[in-house]
Amino acid sequence: MRTHERTQGATLIVSLLFVMLILAVIMSVTAQVTLSARRSSVDQDAILRAQFAAESGAARVQARLRVLGNLLSSASLPPDGTQVLSDLAALCGLGSLPVAADGQTLCTLDPTAGLNSAVSGVNPRVALLVNAVGQQAFEEAGISGATPAVRSRFWSDLFSGTQGVALDGDQDASSYAVTYGLRPLAVIRDSATQYRVTFDVPDVTVTGRAGTATRTVAVRANLPTLNLLVSQPSLAPYALLTNHHFNSPDSETNGNRITFTSRTLFSGPVHTNQQFMFQGKPWFGGAVTSAGCPGGTLGAQCNATIRTAAQPGAYFAGTFRSVTDMTPSPATPTECAPGDAACAASPGVAPTFAQGVDWDSPVLPLPTNSSDQQAAAQTGGIAVPGNVSSLSLYRDTVAGQDVQRVTFTTDAGGTPVTTQLAFGADRRLRILTPDGSWQDATRNPDGTFTPGSPAAPFNGVIHVDGNVGSLNAGPNATSGAAVAPFAGLTLAAAGDIDITSDLRYADPPCSGAHTRNGDGTVTPAPCTNLAAQNILGIYASQGNVNLIRPGNGKPTELGNDPTIHAVLMAGQGAVQVDGYNTGSALGSVNLIGGVIENYYGAFGTVNGDTQQTGYSRNFVFDPRTLSGLRPPYFPTAQTWTVGLYDGPAPVTDPRLRGDTISTAGNP
Repeated sequence: MRTHERTQGATLIVSLLFVMLILAVIMSVTAQVTLSARRSSVDQDAILRAQFAAESGAARVQARLRVLGNLLSSASLPPDGTQVLSDLAALCGLGSLPVAADGQTLCTLDPTAGLNSAVSGVNPRVALLVNAVGQQAFEEAGISGATPAVRSRFWSDLFSGTQGVALDGDQDASSYAVTYGLRPLAVIRDSATQYRVTFDVPDVTVTGRAGTATRTVAVRANLPTLNLLVSQPSLAPYALLTNHHFNSPDSETNGNRITFTSRTLFSGPVHTNQQFMFQGKPWFGGAVTSAGCPGGTLGAQCNATIRTAAQPGAYFAGTFRSVTDMTPSPATPTECAPGDAACAASPGVAPTFAQGVDWDSPVLPLPTNSSDQQAAAQTGGIAVPGNVSSLSLYRDTVAGQDVQRVTFTTDAGGTPVTTQLAFGADRRLRILTPDGSWQDATRNPDGTFTPGSPAAPFNGVIHVDGNVGSLNAGPNATSGAAVAPFAGLTLAAAGDIDITSDLRYADPPCSGAHTRNGDGTVTPAPCTNLAAQNILGIYASQGNVNLIRPGNGKPTELGNDPTIHAVLMAGQGAVQVDGYNTGSALGSVNLIGGVIENYYGAFGTVNGDTQQTGYSRNFVFDPRTLSGLRPPYFPTAQTWTVGLYDGPAPVTDPRLRGDTISTAGNP
């Protein structure tokens, strides 16, 4: 019996020891699992912090690209073409730019080293950008103390090529490392007034670290190749551009301002170097800009480089409002008499700016001569010395071919001489000979044309040294086309150009008129034929563009409601109606194109909203000019601009795609 009890005691001890062993094993395993979990949690936290750090580095590169877009959106250069070309040569690493044809590459750039330089002060290879974007623009972008040397360092680092610059950073016990630089490729001459600097926007690879963990993030560029476009922009893409926003020098002296009223309907960009005045509810379908130069200050006090006299703002029913005084905001200003509750609910003066308004825009000086057009006419166009008594442009058929006729009469030698030329889609000139046959025309050294081969090419420019007494559509004046479907023409004259008939496109881009609806909104004229290629520019460099109305003692075929399809420009004068304030009302001038003028020429007189004399304006902007279609060699702005482009499209915010190509690393 005692033996049995001893056996039971031993069994109990063994069982207890076994249980204790099991518990020890469980506790050991649990401790190992807990330790492993803690290690795993620590590793995971490090990996996440490394990932966030890498993504922060990618965001920093994106921020630099965004700053690039913001800075270039305000870039402009003084009207000094010599300095611009010198800076372009320095960008190439040259003393001067080589002679080159349009479309030719002026230099190739090293994408490895880029434009970076160790020189102190201003790196000459980025001087163009240092001059184009000033200190204020950098401060608005969040970069303070942006002296020329600081701006030079920014642009040098940004265009540092494959070698790039380090953009390392630390945050939350983690860090990221990234080297980045845009890769310049070449400088290309598009024309005498436009140059391109092409560059690659490379993908970005960032390594993030936290403790022993690393993560690598690679993000693609959204637009891998971009262009810096350095150009004197054409003045053609304006529905209206005025240097002086007055009818005449006397009006400016007396303060008799031009007023935009509810009858004012402009569908394209509108700019003045001075200040607008609004009454009623004028409508602007395009961007509106004003340099804010008060009357009498254009010149030494207010110009493309100095605007000490500028007062950004506008007149509302005769009261000047600075930008800070505009209510409810500068973007949607209205005017009411103090305490007029009814007006506050429905303001009497309330212009509509459908595409925005800028009251503090740069001055856009107009050219003072037509030397560029004259040079183009002498080398590849039609150059006419002296005055022209009549110049006819019209579509015709010659030997079964659709042609553009150009017929002009001069009397430089005292005897009228008429020259009849024509060209087809091949842009080769032909001449009508005395026997009535059409022959190939050769261009003589003195600018005249005679029968002969090969036929001279025609660049579309006609230049007259003096006045054009009658610009008309010849036999097509009543109902036919002045400009053939394939023709692009610019008529430039040193003196006056008198328009004496309708001038129509064979293939107009737009039709009809802008319509004010019953609820006050505006339906723009339809412009659905934007593939049309015919276009006409008319430029009087030192005189006026005069529309000769009937009953004014001058021969004319302009009647009621004339049609003019052209971009009209008077560099030192005005686009105006001759005898606008006499006779009776003659309807509207139906324009498809734009008007650029030194003074805002008068078309007629009104009493309230009733036309009394002359013509009213039905102006439809030609939107094709915003897409690159311009009259050949049409005048350009005197200032140079620097913009960021993807092909023909402007880029305001170059971006990385934002999608991660790969992530890798180790705990």
